[in-house]
Amino acid sequence: MPKILIIDDEPDLRLALSATLEDHGFDVEEGSNGSQAIELAVKHSPDVIILDVNMPIVDGMTALKALKADSRTAGIPVCILTAIKDPTSEAYAREIGAADFFGKPWSEERLIRRLTEIIERRSNGSGGSMTMDICSSSNGLASASIEANRIDRESRLMVTIQSRHNTVFDLS
Repeated sequence: MPKILIIDDEPDLRLALSATLEDHGFDVEEGSNGSQAIELAVKHSPDVIILDVNMPIVDGMTALKALKADSRTAGIPVCILTAIKDPTSEAYAREIGAADFFGKPWSEERLIRRLTEIIERRSNGSGGSMTMDICSSSNGLASASIEANRIDRESRLMVTIQSRHNTVFDLS
């Protein structure tokens, strides 16, 4: 199972992203700031790191530079996930080593497709079956499973958001 490390300071975003990735067959680890990036990458050996840009302590661009400068983590692809929709920031991120750049909110389909491609490229094509396992929804059983996971994820997200923000949503 491919492993993704998410580094983002927003707990709700980490929860939503983790649930989405887990629904598509990824194993997920999380960190809450850029200063944890190298430590968690070495500890968990992820196939890909998803890194936010705007974070306290150490921002994402600084963390990306550190990850690419450390021999233990330099080979791990890093994708930037940010609310900053600026071509200059994207170009800079790619220049210092980002494998891809995703805006918030992200396209689930594009995110899953690109992560799968990046992991397959890293494994030199030996992960061909992973594309079928993760991306295929033409199988009725797979579609039903993904739909059930989506409904469960939405329920878990609603409960988490309600408890964190002390609000109650009436969906009836």
